[in-house]
Amino acid sequence: MNSSYKPNNSSLDEISILKANRTTGTSTAIDTHKATAKIYDKDSYDSPISPNPITTDEERQNSVPTGTASTGKALFMLLKAFVGTGVIFLPGSFVSGGLVFSIILLIFIAAICLVAFQILIIAQQKTGGSYGDVAEVLYGPWLRYIVFFFLCLSQMGFVASYLIFISQNLGFVANSLSHCTSTVDSKYYIWVAIAFIVPITWVRKMERLSWAAIIADVFILFGLICVIYFCADQIARNGSGPNILTINSKDFGLMIGTAVFSFEGIGMVVPIIESMREPKKFSMVLNIGIAIVTCVFVLIGTLGYVAYGEHTQANVTSNLPAGPLSITVQFLYACAIVLTSPFMLYPAINIIEYCVFGDGHSRSKSLKLKWEKNFVRSLVAIVCAAVSFGVGSEGLNKFVSLVGSLACMPLCFIIPGMFHYKVTDDYRKKIGDVILAVWGFGILIYTLYVNINSWIYPGPASVLEKVCTY
Repeated sequence: MNSSYKPNNSSLDEISILKANRTTGTSTAIDTHKATAKIYDKDSYDSPISPNPITTDEERQNSVPTGTASTGKALFMLLKAFVGTGVIFLPGSFVSGGLVFSIILLIFIAAICLVAFQILIIAQQKTGGSYGDVAEVLYGPWLRYIVFFFLCLSQMGFVASYLIFISQNLGFVANSLSHCTSTVDSKYYIWVAIAFIVPITWVRKMERLSWAAIIADVFILFGLICVIYFCADQIARNGSGPNILTINSKDFGLMIGTAVFSFEGIGMVVPIIESMREPKKFSMVLNIGIAIVTCVFVLIGTLGYVAYGEHTQANVTSNLPAGPLSITVQFLYACAIVLTSPFMLYPAINIIEYCVFGDGHSRSKSLKLKWEKNFVRSLVAIVCAAVSFGVGSEGLNKFVSLVGSLACMPLCFIIPGMFHYKVTDDYRKKIGDVILAVWGFGILIYTLYVNINSWIYPGPASVLEKVCTY
């Protein structure tokens, strides 16, 4: 950025100067190929624009043309961004928070996220560009690189969480089909999943994998409907589960991280705005979307926890009763995550590729270079698998909370507050921005402390009574 730039929050003229500097080459950011630092959520394959933060000639893909999406389509894309696989972790997180506390917390986090998303919209409309572009215009390349870092951390954390989810589901399927004669520990199925994921990450043009995204969406929707059915049936037949708490005073901090993990759809805000025919209507779309998402989260979290009580697993599909339908749900959900994990890894993969190979690597047609890049892509996926293998199914709930606390808090709360602080002249709004950013940082530190403490002093493991009782 221009070294003579002195932040002056009372004038937006400097923002225009910074934008001009970026386009004339004075910026030192990764911008040679108009790199876009879009922060995408767990279901980044749903993006109407390219989900790659570094858009290269080799990896350029088809996208929804800017300014063509209707209000209804924008709402649909927003709902897809938020309601994905992460919702399956909510019933288990209710065990950490307690029923009443968890419901109130989800509503509160939804309200805070809504405020953060709205002020992100304001900052984006005044500066233009993607999430990373806004960071560079307002603060310089250093914040853009921080955005890149948290993007890599969050996306790889999501995939690591989902690999544990996959291994659990495949383990239950194997036990069901073998009548509990299988001797393979469920965590070893992580490597089975990664054997399918790695080759998919080698695909450069993601439009070739659009069929995988569609299949995954269908599987996830089917799985969510079945989870609601099983939970409702369990309550109807047997009443509420054992030891349902109003608030869990010991572990409620873990619920905060998981709640933020579930709402980490902030990366879809900017690309959806850019895809809309009438961007000014996005605030209304966002309000409606967050309201619907919150209702879905509260419904599934409450049903799962009330149905199984203290025995609710971090992955609620693990609680489903043995039978053909539950086996189908577990297997299809595992398949859905295998299909979507490469999409979630693409932002991290492209940032890491840029750091390893530098600018211009996308223009080379060298076969050797392509296989070197395939090796790097494979390594990213394998690192996620290694983390998953080390954490294991018993640590899934705590790991999901850790990802939410460490990787998602800055993207959801801290950085949007910093953005709006620089683009508004209203003193009262600046105070609100400072409060949002400081609150996000404070909650990050607190939930991180609670999470680390839970690893050091783990509580008693929840017993899943249905295992091997066929």
